[in-house]
Amino acid sequence: MKKRIFSAFLAALMIVMILPIQAFAATKISGAYVGRAFDQVIGSVTDSKAFTYSGTLPDGMKLTGKWKYDHNLEANVIKVSLAGTPTTAGTYTFDVNYKKEDGSVKEKISYTVTVGTKAPFDYMHSIEVEVWPTKTEYYVGEAIDLSGMKVLATVYNLNEEGTLYEPDEMYVTEMAWVEPAVITSDNVDSMNIKVFVSAPGDNFGTVKTFESHFRVNIKAANPNDITRIEVYKKPTKLTYTVGEKLDTTGMSLRVHKGDGSATDVTEGFTVDTGKLETVGTKTVTVTYGEGTKQYTATFDVTVTEAVSSAPETSSKPESSAPETSSEPETSSEPETSSEPETSSEEEPVVDEPVDEPVDEPISSEPEQIEVIGPEVEEPADDDDNKAGIPFWVWIIVALLVVLVGAAVALFLIGRKRLEDDDDE
Repeated sequence: MKKRIFSAFLAALMIVMILPIQAFAATKISGAYVGRAFDQVIGSVTDSKAFTYSGTLPDGMKLTGKWKYDHNLEANVIKVSLAGTPTTAGTYTFDVNYKKEDGSVKEKISYTVTVGTKAPFDYMHSIEVEVWPTKTEYYVGEAIDLSGMKVLATVYNLNEEGTLYEPDEMYVTEMAWVEPAVITSDNVDSMNIKVFVSAPGDNFGTVKTFESHFRVNIKAANPNDITRIEVYKKPTKLTYTVGEKLDTTGMSLRVHKGDGSATDVTEGFTVDTGKLETVGTKTVTVTYGEGTKQYTATFDVTVTEAVSSAPETSSKPESSAPETSSEPETSSEPETSSEPETSSEEEPVVDEPVDEPVDEPISSEPEQIEVIGPEVEEPADDDDNKAGIPFWVWIIVALLVVLVGAAVALFLIGRKRLEDDDDE
């Protein structure tokens, strides 16, 4: 009995030591375990209708998306889920580009999903929001912020004798998602935000979705306050060679305000006007606003390799005769210079890249998957875009190794002492 109590104490100590380290992960997905069905909404983004991803998904899992048009926001809203039954334990990272109807990137979010070898519970019975999120007041169009929320679940585990499932409690906040994820109605002063967690609901492993809620207040937006912006018209020039500077000529922003109105502006915004240094599809961020209230939108440009300048050669024979006139030289014979013709004014480009006399570079970005109908199919995986392991992951792994080693040492010392006590 003493050994069991001591082992349980050490296990609890390890969990308490590890949980603060896990909090460093910004967008972390947990609750996935080898051989157990998993289904969780990982993102819900306004003004988006499609998505692409790059990186590595766990074996046996895939991303799917559904979108709908919200009449209150006058925009599309997409909901992306990660689902499947993972087959290999480990930590996986991937990026999701949420794209607007015109193909430009609305938002890019990085995710880390950890697949464990064995779940800490056999099945779940219920959940409750033990602590509400810190932010409980919103304007229409704002996304729900879950910072500070704690979701407590009642779970069941089979006892050591294998004869009875015994109840227990544990926090499952990182497994939760909410609906609506964005406030879309201003017809009420407050509303319930539903909280969901998917997990096995019985000892047969049947996945169920458990629900709880918290309440938020909806404030009337100031008619003159900006609620969001979007790139209404992209710049005329969308294709560049390496080293060129960004040209925003022809671009306009649509600025949405609290009274529901929208204004198109062609100045007053800022963009990164630095040189475009590498080949590929690049996402440019546009910033608009005043003071601390800054709003952003994005659009994509294509960067190709610069054209090498060929030495000037002419097929026109040189004349040895002296010049006899101050009049400019004219000739009916056309020039046949081998140097490629260039122009200071390039043709406007909308969607098609400009043909260059060089091999077309291979884009490092994944191919965009457009939604036709209410569901987005899984985008093709791109081996060239496999995300590397972030630096902070190595730091966390090192800390975990130290902590686990310390815990194992304590366990062995304690067990030795208990055995010595038993011998006495």
